[in-house]
Amino acid sequence: MKTIRTIAPALFAVVIVMTASLVFAQSCPMCKESMTSAGKKLSDGFYYSIISLAFLPMSLVGSAAVWVIKSSYQKSHPESTLGTYGMVREAIKERFGRK
Repeated sequence: MKTIRTIAPALFAVVIVMTASLVFAQSCPMCKESMTSAGKKLSDGFYYSIISLAFLPMSLVGSAAVWVIKSSYQKSHPESTLGTYGMVREAIKERFGRK
C-alpha cells in the first residue's frame, strides 16, 4: 500500500503532462495548413520555426548525454589522454561491445 501512495502522484503527473503535450501538439500542423493559403513565405516561416523548436531540446539532451558519458569515462580511466570523441567512442565500446 505504501508503494501505491508514492507511485500514484508521479503517475498522475506523467498522465497530465502527456495529455497536455497532446493538446499543444495538435495546434502546430493546423497552423501550418491554415497559413498555406496566406502565402508560401509565411508557410515556410512556420515550417522553419517548428524545425528550430524541435532542434533545441534534441541538442540539449545530446550534449548532456555526451557530458555524462565523458565524465563517467574520465572517472574510471583517469590516465586517459583521449579527446571527447575518443572517450565517448571507447565508453560505448566498453558498454555495448562484444565480450
